Amino acid sequence: MRRAAAPALLLAVCLALAHAEAGAAIRGSSLAVPLVTGSERPQLTLAQRAIERSWGPSDDSIYISVDVPEWRSEGLAALLSAAVPGTGQIYSGESSGLWFFFAEAVGWTANRIYLHKAHTGRDHATDFAGDPADSTSAWTFERWAAATGVDPGELEAIYARDRQAFYELIARDDYLAGWSGTPAATRGVYRGLREDMQTQYDRARLAGYALWLNHVLAAV
Repeated sequence: MRRAAAPALLLAVCLALAHAEAGAAIRGSSLAVPLVTGSERPQLTLAQRAIERSWGPSDDSIYISVDVPEWRSEGLAALLSAAVPGTGQIYSGESSGLWFFFAEAVGWTANRIYLHKAHTGRDHATDFAGDPADSTSAWTFERWAAATGVDPGELEAIYARDRQAFYELIARDDYLAGWSGTPAATRGVYRGLREDMQTQYDRARLAGYALWLNHVLAAV
C-alpha cells in the first residue's frame, strides 16, 4: 500500500508545480486578465478596432453621373422669358416661344398706335378750344367773365400752371358760359373730342396690362 501511494503523491506534486508555472506565465503576459483580489471591483476592458472607409462612388455603385445632352437651365429660361417673352422657350427649344414673342410685338405695336391716337386727339381738342386769352377762340376768359361776373384770375393761374388740367376743366357745366355760339352745342363737340382721346388712352393702358401679363405667362 505504501509503495502504491508514493507514485500517486509524486504525480500530484508534479501537477501542482506545472500548474503554478503556467499561472505565473499567464500573469506575466500583457494579454492576461489582471488578478482580482481583496475588495477590488473588476473593470471591463474593451478593445475597439478602427475601420476606415472611403465613402464615394465605386465600380459597383448604383449612383452614377450621367450627362444629359442639350440640357437647359429652367431658372435661366424663366429669367429670359420674364425679360423678353418667348426667348426662354426658344432657349429651351420649345416652339411656343414664337407665339409669346409674336404677342409681345403685337402688344407693343398696339400700345404705340393707341398712344399716338390719344395724343393726336388731345391736340385736336386743344386746338378746337383755342387760346382762352384770344377773343376769337371757342372758349375765352373774357366771354366767361362777362357771362358770370366772376374774376377769371384763378382760371388764368390754372392755365399758366397746367394747360391739360385747364382744358379738362372747361368741359364741365360750371364753365359752359365761356363757349362761343350755342354754348351747349359747342361744348358738346369739344366733349366728343375729349372722349375719343380718353378712349385711346384707355386702350393704350389695356395694351400695357396685356404686355405685363404676357411677360408673367412666358416666365411661368
